[in-house]
Amino acid sequence: MGGVFISSLDLQRRAFNLQQAVENAGFILEFMTKEIRVSQIVGPASDCPVNTLSITHPVNGSITYALSGNAVHRIVNGTDSVISSNTVEFTRLEFCPSGISVDDQRQPHVTIIASLRSAKTRQQATIDIQTTVSQRFLSN
Repeated sequence: MGGVFISSLDLQRRAFNLQQAVENAGFILEFMTKEIRVSQIVGPASDCPVNTLSITHPVNGSITYALSGNAVHRIVNGTDSVISSNTVEFTRLEFCPSGISVDDQRQPHVTIIASLRSAKTRQQATIDIQTTVSQRFLSN
């Protein structure tokens, strides 16, 4: 009977850790997509995926998103801040910008690909996420 209790307790902790990971991933993606949608995607315009994404926001100026260690960083005009929680570790953050080359006649957009796991716990939960967001205006 004790084994069943311990097993169900482990499952409950794993479910809680998965919920934390999903909530943090949703927050990060929503935060980034809101800024990308109203900004101009600067690049890099290279083969995808790339490890950083630079945009020009109409109010905040130059913004770069990148993964450093296991944390998502947002660099605004040279000021670096971590936007991910310390309860999760990002193991992957990549970007696939498209339509940002001059005269390619495609709507500029970026696909964000991420993997993260719960941190500092035995009952780790891991998730993979992906979303695509378009800028609201054609840049070329």
